[in-house]
Amino acid sequence: MTRPELPELFHIGWVVRDCAAAQRELSARLGAGPFVSAGEESRFDQALVHGKPTPFSLRIAFGTLGGVLLELLEPLDDQSPHAEFLRTRGEGMHHLAFLVTDFDAQLAAARGAGPEAELLIDGTGPGNPVRWVYVDGGAARGTVIELLERTPQALAVFGPALDLVRAGPR
Repeated sequence: MTRPELPELFHIGWVVRDCAAAQRELSARLGAGPFVSAGEESRFDQALVHGKPTPFSLRIAFGTLGGVLLELLEPLDDQSPHAEFLRTRGEGMHHLAFLVTDFDAQLAAARGAGPEAELLIDGTGPGNPVRWVYVDGGAARGTVIELLERTPQALAVFGPALDLVRAGPR
């Protein structure tokens, strides 16, 4: 069994009920920010959820907290694993994300980590601008791992978020 050789953490995904309220609270209580929004709605029409085509929508914002990039994810429907997480666990840390250059090798290693390493979301299809997956965290003490392929296109998509990290803590 090959184990993943993950690079430095890219971001921590945090599921929230209200993205704007979470930004205000995290800023006021913990000094988080600044935040950049990915827009009013991010639609994922080409992803597979638990292996089945399942379009879903999220409101997403990125911000920093102590030099760590946070991704706030507000489910806008009940189709995504984020909505399921919110229903069953409430708000909180959902995943750890890594930008990987060797996407296929990292995915194979993550999937080979055990029978519980199923793909919660598979965003590797041809309609997705960036190949990405969520690997179920059952085998990793419940921590979902997100792998994003590090390509020039991915760096362009995540440019505003990466700029927050480069700027350092405010």
